[in-house]
Amino acid sequence: MKLENQRILITGASSGIGLALTKKLSQAKGNRILAVARHIENIPVAEEVIPFAADFSKPEEIDRTFAYLQENWGGVDLCIANAGFAYKERVSAPDWQHTAQIFNLNTLGQVHTLQHFMQLCQDRNSKKYFVSVISAVAMIPLPYYALYCASKFGIDGFLRTFEYEKPDWLRVLRVYPVATKTAFFTRASGQENPSVPFPSQSPERVADAILRGLRRNRKKVYPLRLFACLYPLIRIFPCLGRLYSLNEKRKTEKEI
Repeated sequence: MKLENQRILITGASSGIGLALTKKLSQAKGNRILAVARHIENIPVAEEVIPFAADFSKPEEIDRTFAYLQENWGGVDLCIANAGFAYKERVSAPDWQHTAQIFNLNTLGQVHTLQHFMQLCQDRNSKKYFVSVISAVAMIPLPYYALYCASKFGIDGFLRTFEYEKPDWLRVLRVYPVATKTAFFTRASGQENPSVPFPSQSPERVADAILRGLRRNRKKVYPLRLFACLYPLIRIFPCLGRLYSLNEKRKTEKEI
């Protein structure tokens, strides 16, 4: 995919991977970016970037965003579904709303976004691209993040299946970053200096990997080469994955 002169939607654009992508894509010639987040104060203001406040855990907010795109741009060439959050906790007392909130954004929000994106794409003679920022935890359990892992398992399973159903004009890129060095885990835990799962990487590195994957028309991207190399071994020797999860459990349970 060429990354110039594109109409681009990025969710979760106010921090982390989304903010890094917004900055990098805004530097390319001719791009127009609708940068979506619940709080847009940190999104850089530029001629090619439109900060847009919306909560993608709510279907009516997603509907409103795509209505804006239809009215003002008439379509989108690249949709990057990056918005997401986690809870760091022990699963305990029943709380339907608490559970629904994370699935509404991390899983159902991405599905609804993809459906709107497909509906909006009127010019189907050219390829359109949907990017889903998933997580390595869709493949390896991370203790005390059970709801987060489940929400990522959900969107990963949906997109793996959808790959066999999607129309030829649509390309889907699945991205599996490891922990990123952002405020993500601070928000997840409510702690000032929480432990961060091993290994970790910068959001800029993830953004660069995503852009490379788009240029090369990849179907999936593992931004950290170490994980890309180790995961096939974990599939062959599942005990390695179990040892990793047990080690993260021992490290994290001291903070719960």
